[in-house]
Amino acid sequence: MAGNYTKMGIYDNITQTIGRTPLVRLKRIESYFNVKNELYAKVEFFNPGGSIKDRIAKYMIEGAKKEGKIAEGAVIIEPTSGNTGVGLALVAAVEGYKTVFTMPTKMSPEKELLLKALGAFVIRTPTAVAPSDPNSYYKVAEVVRNLIWKKKKPVSRGELKEIVDYVQRLVDEGRLEELKAILEEEVEETPYAYIPNQYFNRYNPIAHYETTAKEIWEQTGGDLDYLFAGIGTGGTITGIGRYLKKKRDVKIVGVDPVGSIYHLIKKGMRLEEALKKAHPYLVEGIGEDLLPEIVDLSLIDDIVVVNDQEAFAMTRLLAKREGILAGGSSGAALYGAIKYLKENGIEGKKVVIIFPDTGRNYLTKIFNDNWLLENGFEIYDEKILEGLR
Repeated sequence: MAGNYTKMGIYDNITQTIGRTPLVRLKRIESYFNVKNELYAKVEFFNPGGSIKDRIAKYMIEGAKKEGKIAEGAVIIEPTSGNTGVGLALVAAVEGYKTVFTMPTKMSPEKELLLKALGAFVIRTPTAVAPSDPNSYYKVAEVVRNLIWKKKKPVSRGELKEIVDYVQRLVDEGRLEELKAILEEEVEETPYAYIPNQYFNRYNPIAHYETTAKEIWEQTGGDLDYLFAGIGTGGTITGIGRYLKKKRDVKIVGVDPVGSIYHLIKKGMRLEEALKKAHPYLVEGIGEDLLPEIVDLSLIDDIVVVNDQEAFAMTRLLAKREGILAGGSSGAALYGAIKYLKENGIEGKKVVIIFPDTGRNYLTKIFNDNWLLENGFEIYDEKILEGLR
């Protein structure tokens, strides 16, 4: 029996355990939905921070150090839906950096508590605002960075707390002009505050090209036909897609939530028009209302669209049927994969689906009947998913 367990090792620090996550066959899901394909989940919650974002966190910090963008005692700041923040906080703790994360209010309280447990400061921002607004989580990260740059030296934890508390007050009180003034003020760049910016950081897709994709190729022995992944920053699907397509004609299919713009742009809609159709949704970590620099839509063969209800029901069913407690973006990816395979009459193929994070981050939301009902969702998962069977 002992031979069936994961091989143990000894590591110098927790960041050395990032990656090398398992690929798990979803036989009970295949049977339940009568899917005539082999479904394999790349289960990324085996990373120490609980998500696939640990991979890019390590690469982005190592890249910044190599390029001289961060100095000893620096503060790493990032707009995040939670998981990238956890990864960055974990790596920063090992490397000795302080961290601040800006996060929309729709993100689960578990994610905020996780970040704080790792020593990070968190600033909550409105969800339904444009990325260019002074109180968006993108711009608020820049506000914090600029205030640190103005000091022209490393800041202590006490000084950082004062800055964070001040910025949170500006956001909570809607003092947009003051936020805008800080953003527009010319300040000299220093290595004491750094925003990796996963949406524009080249190390994001590189991390997946060099680790996630290579693991999938080795685990399948190169025998796979389809790869399904949610599109958030685009780093995961771009990095994996770039690697796999160099190896063989693997079909790369993105999964996008209703309210996001990726599927609209893929169909040929201009960015300006797509943005007019963007609207809030509740599944976390995938979809966008901007077009990140790192995403390469040409590598994506097709995109399937999933709504919140479908994503949440599949997430809950996955836990009950396979014992895999994953997050909402995993449920979305699985629903999207089954929907796509069935609608296109695809059979006899080997399919890999990326499961980005753990369901432990969503116990008070997706796995909480009261929260679902309060937000207008059904809780009878099997009934909701009947159409896929």
